[in-house]
Amino acid sequence: MRRGIEEVTYEDLESTDVISVELVPERKGLILKHCEYYVSSRRHGTTVTRRYNEFAQLYDVLNAKYPYRAVCCLPPKRVVVGGGSPLFLQRRRAALQRWLSIVARHPVLAHDADVRTFLCEISSKLDKPKHDEFVLAGTQEDSANGMSTDEMQDVFSMEQEQLRLVHLGLGRLFKIFEKVESRCETELADIRELGAALSALSTPASIDTERWTHMRDSLKAAAELATEMVEADMDEDEAMERMLVSLDCLSAYRSLCSRLSRGLHAERAAAAASAVHSPASSLLRARHRYALKCALEVR
Repeated sequence: MRRGIEEVTYEDLESTDVISVELVPERKGLILKHCEYYVSSRRHGTTVTRRYNEFAQLYDVLNAKYPYRAVCCLPPKRVVVGGGSPLFLQRRRAALQRWLSIVARHPVLAHDADVRTFLCEISSKLDKPKHDEFVLAGTQEDSANGMSTDEMQDVFSMEQEQLRLVHLGLGRLFKIFEKVESRCETELADIRELGAALSALSTPASIDTERWTHMRDSLKAAAELATEMVEADMDEDEAMERMLVSLDCLSAYRSLCSRLSRGLHAERAAAAASAVHSPASSLLRARHRYALKCALEVR
């Protein structure tokens, strides 16, 4: 990511906040059961309870307030098949945690008042914003490295093909990882079963001879090795999670670029149709430049 000419690394963003989203053990509701989540923020030192609909409300508010920022999509509320299965609920919980972590670490969105309300307040009722970021920001000094609007437009256009290729390659890589993960899960299930069997065989008995004691020690060491192999797989889960974060961010940025391409074309046409020095034309040109600046800062 770029913030003007200052580089912002993933580690910098990761240190901004640590978000935890955990399922509340019991479902709520008398007739129609729904899930709730414990949402914790290390930065604010808070833990609040949220429903999926509250995540969706925050998503709508951020999209309306920050049309020129990359806001990731939420996971689906439910699916037709297996919508209430434990696997679906856990995957949705993990996706919500990724989404909120990205928002809470975003160089701009992290400082939004509505995000803070969502993370800190017991009630997170959010009102739809009356103005977007461009109007609220007012006149600001440009930080796109002194480029003209035409130069910014050229750079923006050139980066689209690179972005498409990176997103395509990462998507293919993730599908390969998914296949490997599926095979590894089967192998890990076998290793767990093997470890349990070895552990059972290594249990000492009062009638053990010295030879059997040595044998049981060997079986115990083998059982511990199997346990270590299962635990080592946790590192692979973390790698998968980081890849999913990258895919979510790239998808959000591609969506932003697609949205901007349509919007910028309309703004250019409207500005050209207006009188050159009219307030409406000047405002459209300023909005056009602001949108390009946000896109080139990749945030």
